[in-house]
Amino acid sequence: MSEEELLRELDQKLRCLSVEGLWSQASEADLATYSKDPHTTVLPHVWKWAALYEAIQTVANMHGLDGKAERRVLRLVNPAYQDEKNRRQRTTTHTMLMTLQLLKPGEVAHDHRHNFAAFRFILKGSGAYTVVEGEKIPMQEGDLILTPSMTWHGHRNGGEPVIWLDGLDNPLLFLLQAITWEAFPGGLQPTKHLSEHTAPRVGATRPIWEKSLERPTYNLHYKWQDTYEKLQSLRDGPGSPFDGVALEYVNAAGGHTMPTLSCGIQMLRPGEVTKTHRHNCSAIYHAFRGNGATIINGKKFEWEQGDCFVV
Repeated sequence: MSEEELLRELDQKLRCLSVEGLWSQASEADLATYSKDPHTTVLPHVWKWAALYEAIQTVANMHGLDGKAERRVLRLVNPAYQDEKNRRQRTTTHTMLMTLQLLKPGEVAHDHRHNFAAFRFILKGSGAYTVVEGEKIPMQEGDLILTPSMTWHGHRNGGEPVIWLDGLDNPLLFLLQAITWEAFPGGLQPTKHLSEHTAPRVGATRPIWEKSLERPTYNLHYKWQDTYEKLQSLRDGPGSPFDGVALEYVNAAGGHTMPTLSCGIQMLRPGEVTKTHRHNCSAIYHAFRGNGATIINGKKFEWEQGDCFVV
């Protein structure tokens, strides 16, 4: 018996033991894992605002939140994952999901919590608010609102239709097989007094009677007015040669927005061209104002106000 035949026989015996030798045939994906350059299955793509807005309005006129889904949500699915059989694999990147959500006047999206982190970036409308761990947070255009891991949260709308983007890291937790999800008993959590909110207890001034360990480790609400003023104050400075005037939404300790997700905002000044660069994290962008183009691996992707795109 040749060595090749002996090896095949050994492989069969090992298979019966649920064991495999490292010499087994490697796939292209296996080989790419051990290359100098990182390998990703994510494809660059642009989602056009006009098409997204038309779709979410169509759904809004078809059924309420008591219909086929708990939330009125459109999932932005990467073209690379469109044909996946399981919905949890039809995501924006392999580790992140971006969705578009609409809440009509008088509607309530009941409270729940989960161990994947999420954020809301408000695009259109006013009069709605989200409740995070009892804190009633108004939704205004351009605001960023966080729902960190395992925080109770829900949404209510007493004004006009409100549309926002959701960013979630549940694809990452699905890969780790660690997802948990829980509905709030009775549907709606009680709200706290303003003195118990996070905002007065973080930042440049803090209550002196609270010990440092009692203080929140995150900010829940980043107001657009504050963010825009900071962008404007920096617009005449040098900025980053790679990202223009780019800011990160930091947590209460000055670190990343959340442990597994970080959010940022950047301003490209008229005519600005940034330097080519790369990073080993996926990034999902939303063009909140203005228009431009991004070159990804040599291909030009044009975008305008309201569009979303992935790198």
